[in-house]
Amino acid sequence: MASGQRSSSEDKKPGSIAELAYGLLYVDITNGRMAPGQKLLPAELSEKYSVGLSPLRDALNRLCANGLAVKREQKGFFVADIDEAEFLKITDARLVVEEAALRLSIAKGDQRWEDSVVLAFHRLAKVATVGGKFVLTPEWSTSHQEFHFSLIAACDNEWLLSFCHKLYEQTTRYRARRRLISAKGSVPVQRNLVKAHRDIMERCLARDADGAADLLVNHYRRTFELVMGGRYRVLDNPRRLVLEVEAGDAGPHLDLVES
Repeated sequence: MASGQRSSSEDKKPGSIAELAYGLLYVDITNGRMAPGQKLLPAELSEKYSVGLSPLRDALNRLCANGLAVKREQKGFFVADIDEAEFLKITDARLVVEEAALRLSIAKGDQRWEDSVVLAFHRLAKVATVGGKFVLTPEWSTSHQEFHFSLIAACDNEWLLSFCHKLYEQTTRYRARRRLISAKGSVPVQRNLVKAHRDIMERCLARDADGAADLLVNHYRRTFELVMGGRYRVLDNPRRLVLEVEAGDAGPHLDLVES
């Protein structure tokens, strides 16, 4: 290949190639394209993503560090398994950490923060439905994540934000387990997703920390119920979930798995 005609991946520095590989793997894992427990073969993935083995292994090691993959001695890399007890711990941690970040953000947020929350909500509402149906598109997932992180952006605590991001990554992987969508990727909207997020936004803008926190916590409770089955209630001090009704007795749900 002549100079100046190299592929775009060859033009990138090793660090950026590893970042690219991580992003591609992250999307495939969190969207359920790679099943829990699936073996991740470096040579196969290198060809699939058109990246070298060295940056690919860097990406796999980063996935392991973030809990999205595991490395087993003399066996290689695997997508992390789904574990209900582990997901409950992740969700409980999210309730505590994200509520703290939300309360700080409401207390410290200025007009710029309010404007960013409103803008993020409008972007979310714009991509929420297509033809009266909720459609799980990349645009929705991106806008949904941006909205939730806009709520806590003013907390002024990078440690809290870092924990929130890591917990969000983990819940994204679990949500891929049981999305309430058809083979075409959509279901009729049975709960008003836009209203659910608007309610949280309005409590934040009204500086009602208690109201906003309660709405957010129950938003995440419903996600856990949908992913794992059963019905749960929230205990306080600290916030945590406890099983109230077994999955077989829970009856139909009307929510969507995207919190």
